[in-house]
Amino acid sequence: MSAKPRIERAALEAFVVEGVDATTTKTIAARAGVSEGAIYRHWKSKDALAVGLFMDCHRRLATLIEDEAAAVEGIKAKAAALVRAYCAVADEDWLLFSFHLLQLHHFLPYYQEDGRDPVTLVENVIKRAMIEAQLPPGDPRVLAAMAIGVITQTAQNKAYGRLGDDALSAHAPLMTAAVQAVLFAR
Repeated sequence: MSAKPRIERAALEAFVVEGVDATTTKTIAARAGVSEGAIYRHWKSKDALAVGLFMDCHRRLATLIEDEAAAVEGIKAKAAALVRAYCAVADEDWLLFSFHLLQLHHFLPYYQEDGRDPVTLVENVIKRAMIEAQLPPGDPRVLAAMAIGVITQTAQNKAYGRLGDDALSAHAPLMTAAVQAVLFAR
């Protein structure tokens, strides 16, 4: 494995355990088995590395939400697609997903790019369902927050070790039912 992927994994491990602010390039280099200079050959700073890792996961999640939701018809199927998208990203690389999840507050300034962030995409799915009378009227911002919260709160408890070693997708049927219930609650 070349230095760049080793540095990325080492950084993720350190960021998840220690947090971005407390992690040093020295710590990352030691974990990766490289010199500190190797980090700077690929990134301007530790923060640039952290933002890059965060946005990689963020963009992957946004792409899957768009693709999964576009592939199905009806709001119940789209709710299941939303859960599938989050589970797929989490199950592909739990370390990266948990870093993304646990650092959302840290990277809020980078969170929205051109309206293709996960939250805006979910809001748009909900708005479209309301326009098409698949959902009763309501505030799509609140419903999106609540629907995503079902998934992210479950994932957060997994990150904190409260759900064992199960893949996030092991909980997809219950999360899907809960998201669907949230969307129709009035």
